[in-house]
Amino acid sequence: MRRSSPRSAYQAAVALLTARDRTRFELSRLLAARGFSQDERELAINRLKEQGYLDDRRFATIWARGRLRAKPMGPYRLKQELDSKGVEEQLVREVLRELYEDGEEAAARRAIAGKVSALRHLPAASRTGRVARFLQRRGFSTQVIWRLLGEGRQDRGGRECAG
Repeated sequence: MRRSSPRSAYQAAVALLTARDRTRFELSRLLAARGFSQDERELAINRLKEQGYLDDRRFATIWARGRLRAKPMGPYRLKQELDSKGVEEQLVREVLRELYEDGEEAAARRAIAGKVSALRHLPAASRTGRVARFLQRRGFSTQVIWRLLGEGRQDRGGRECAG
């Protein structure tokens, strides 16, 4: 059994942050799983914060932007994901406000683009329902979903595209 100390907690935390950026919550949980006490975890985490190696705002912003690029989603879903990472609620609100300052429609349109082509073989009514449920699972608001589906029905000279 190894002896735990503030120095070994710090070294373990540095190793965890070297693998990837993490939130304070995640780092504390991982250090606890490795047997470090609350005091040892707090000392290590505070030192890393002072040194600029641990920053929940930076993590939340970078992580959320990456998620939106890779998998367009609405603010509701992104909020849930940031919450699960232990990002404080006020910080989540600020990051979402930044990311969606022009609204969520652009991300919803990107999400629809890939989905509609995969469902082209279905009748319009089935396609509309599936696209709506897909966007809902991705965390987009009902207002945005129906506005975009309504646009899809009226696009291209009256032909249906998304809906």
